Amino acid sequence: MKSASEMWDQRYANETFAYGTEPNAFFKEELLKLKAGQILLPAEGEGRNAVFAAKQLWQVVAFDQSKQGRQKALELAHENQVEIEYVTAGFEDFITEKEHFDCIALIYAHVPENKRKEYHASITQYLKPGGVLILEGFSKEQLGKASGGPGKVEMLFSKENVLNDFSELETIKLQELDVDLSEGAFHQGKASVIRYIGKKKA
Repeated sequence: MKSASEMWDQRYANETFAYGTEPNAFFKEELLKLKAGQILLPAEGEGRNAVFAAKQLWQVVAFDQSKQGRQKALELAHENQVEIEYVTAGFEDFITEKEHFDCIALIYAHVPENKRKEYHASITQYLKPGGVLILEGFSKEQLGKASGGPGKVEMLFSKENVLNDFSELETIKLQELDVDLSEGAFHQGKASVIRYIGKKKA
């Protein structure tokens, strides 16, 4: 059985970008409301959101367990004449300074249910007081739809588990809605998503 990193390396091995090179629409919309600062992008894949943030003058740190994803992200950054810091790591491996980032964005960062709360807690500690967390991921209603996602209900989001995981943040926005995704070959069509904005209390 393949490890998660091997699976993602295989997905990202093609010359084309699995989820395209344009940023996620919700991430783009919300990031443009914020003053540029330091941003962390966990599970960033091929770098589409990291490169967009860097073009908006954010100082970007990203990580992902896929070496192929990192390589393509750095190539995309070079093509766009921006710099990003990108580490090959999983949630359990990534360690940095606490209260360092003005923004953290979890865009389709689906993890096993037994690790989700722990990983979300570890990430939240890196957010500055007053910092903003942006999340978009597939909801449990996505199961059975062909537009993307892990295909395991326990890896999908609900409003309840998002509120529970980020209980120390002030909830600014929490929506469950149906959207039309058009992000590369792997996110195409009608999809059920959770969107969340949380702010760390000062």
